[in-house]
Amino acid sequence: MKLITVEAQFAADDATRSIALFEDHAPSVRDMDGCARYDLYTDPNDGGKIMIVQRWTSMSHFDAYRQSDAFAQLGMGLKPMMTAPPVTTICEVGPS
Repeated sequence: MKLITVEAQFAADDATRSIALFEDHAPSVRDMDGCARYDLYTDPNDGGKIMIVQRWTSMSHFDAYRQSDAFAQLGMGLKPMMTAPPVTTICEVGPS
């Protein structure tokens, strides 16, 4: 099982739009083969910081997601609002 986190920083006035964009795309990602979890968290101390936490059954499933239209559309919407490049961490975890 792959655990992937993506930390992104937005201006506070763009945070609400970035969360809404994520929520619009999340159902289609959650329905993808191999997606075990796909959630967004916000930092209560920093209104512009969000973290996307994902669990994929394999790296090939995550790679398929990264090649998908859903990923491309989300990236096209989020990247212009980011104030810094996103930080992605990928690690291996046991099933839960």
